[in-house]
Amino acid sequence: MQKLPVQLIVTISVIILSATGVFLCAAYSLDWTTWPGLGLFFFLIAFTASFPVSDPKGVPVIPITTLVFTAIIVYGSLGGFLVASLGTIVSYILTRDWPLWRVLFNSAQIGLSFFLAGLAYQALGGRVGAPPTFFQVPAILVLVLVDRAANSFFVSFYRSRLKRASLLPTWAGLALELLWSNILSTPLAVLLAVLYLRVHPLILLVFLGALPFQRQALKLYFLRGQLYAQIVDALVIATDVNFPKAKGHSQRVAELSVAIAREMRLADPEVEAIRIGALLHDVGMIGLDDLLERFGDLSPKDARRLEEHVLVGAEIARELPRKDIALMVLSHHERYDGTGYPRRLKGREIPLGARIIAVAETYESMTAGYPPYQNSHSHGEALQFIQDQAGKMFDPEVVQAFVRVCENGAVAWIESPPSLPPSPLEGEGAEEKGPPLAQPASLLAKVHLGGRGGDLTEPEVSPLSIDQSLPTPEERRDL
Repeated sequence: MQKLPVQLIVTISVIILSATGVFLCAAYSLDWTTWPGLGLFFFLIAFTASFPVSDPKGVPVIPITTLVFTAIIVYGSLGGFLVASLGTIVSYILTRDWPLWRVLFNSAQIGLSFFLAGLAYQALGGRVGAPPTFFQVPAILVLVLVDRAANSFFVSFYRSRLKRASLLPTWAGLALELLWSNILSTPLAVLLAVLYLRVHPLILLVFLGALPFQRQALKLYFLRGQLYAQIVDALVIATDVNFPKAKGHSQRVAELSVAIAREMRLADPEVEAIRIGALLHDVGMIGLDDLLERFGDLSPKDARRLEEHVLVGAEIARELPRKDIALMVLSHHERYDGTGYPRRLKGREIPLGARIIAVAETYESMTAGYPPYQNSHSHGEALQFIQDQAGKMFDPEVVQAFVRVCENGAVAWIESPPSLPPSPLEGEGAEEKGPPLAQPASLLAKVHLGGRGGDLTEPEVSPLSIDQSLPTPEERRDL
């Protein structure tokens, strides 16, 4: 835990100590006659937790919600806490090579989430040890909602402190992510509770037969997200193949965009959307490689074709579930002063993600020598140019965040961009350097000012998530 921020160390310690207190209370309060039944739940939960399903981000999701809800209905909030926390501890120790603090923290936050949900269930009239009735439906719904809210709060608090993201948006996104799936798991929990209380406790073993179907349901739930991720990867590869001299451009723009978004403390869902928008920002360039090769000698008609890449890219991105990604792709060449394209949006009319991508793409293009910049420029030149364009091309707030990213070294390659092939504007084997930043760039003006003239001091162009070295101790549950 020495690598964690002090605030997180304190928070994790408080959560573990709180769970320890609840554990001691449960061990003292529960009657010894309940332990055989709790042991059955403990075994099933430990077994089930040993077979997680990974979501599209690789975060393991353990399908124990149904069993713990059943335990809460039968044995109350303390019983639910015991079987959930102890079952996951055993499962983590047997199946994962995690440090002890991570095992304890995950198990503690899972147990406390169910404990709080059980308290809410009992407070709203949920009867412990009796089959639920129709009149207890509100209490059961509250059981689901509180568990979802508590579990997502613990995880989002950890994420927001570690990644310096906004807590509330991150919490809201996580809380809604599996809410409906958890609600749909409650009828089976109620049925198991009724059979457990009225038939025989061993009837609970039928859950083992349902486990493969539950895991398959989770996999299908996540399959859509995985398919979209594969589509994005394929489009990025197609963009690189279309113009191999700029291979890796989209990935580096995405990495820098994520770093800026993190510096601005945006929530995880928004950061992820910005990452995808940055990966796809030039997908509309597919098929325009001939224009990029002769970028220095485009006719007005060709220049208009090149500008239309944002429209084509937005149409492609519109097929993704999040519509804000398409807006980022459409708007990443808008200017903060309202003189960009295609809609001449101004200031905060431009989506924040597009304003971030514009800065990231400009820096990457300038330092690599991609169009519209005729030569590669140093880190200092690109940084100074972006700062000079704050309030003109770029959002001043985004520029400030970008400067902080440069200062704190959040992106490893930012001060020493990777070795890249010559700029297509220079041509193969070109030895002479192009004009300095303050020199006119007639092509730039022609393409992005619609022939109105201009110079490179005010060009009309814009020029996964960051890997965390710390493990993310988060577990979510469903079904």
